[in-house]
Amino acid sequence: MTTYHTTPAPYGVPPSTDPATVLATVFAPFREVVSQWVADEMRKWQLAQKEQAKQEQMMTRHALRAEFDICTQTVRNWEKEGILNPLTVGRRVFYSRPEVLTALKARTKPDGTRLHARRKSTTNKTR
Repeated sequence: MTTYHTTPAPYGVPPSTDPATVLATVFAPFREVVSQWVADEMRKWQLAQKEQAKQEQMMTRHALRAEFDICTQTVRNWEKEGILNPLTVGRRVFYSRPEVLTALKARTKPDGTRLHARRKSTTNKTR
């Protein structure tokens, strides 16, 4: 008579069930952890894609003024000086966001103020 050696059943699983049931019972907690991890990684990836799309974004003069607080005349001056290369579509003029960020970094002092920036007076002058 031949005797077969059987391995003990995993914790919490009856020994007489089929392999699919055993796998489903044993790996159920892992499935939740893995699905949560995948969801987190997908969110991170989507945020990275949005940030990359934002970095590659083309912006108008007015969008630059609104986002970076740059005077539109400053943008025109940088264009004339060759610092920014505009893309013209019809009558609209667009600028590359990374190019503008590079120009801003080059014109920012270590204390955070911009070189040659117009500053509003904080005192009320009356005549």
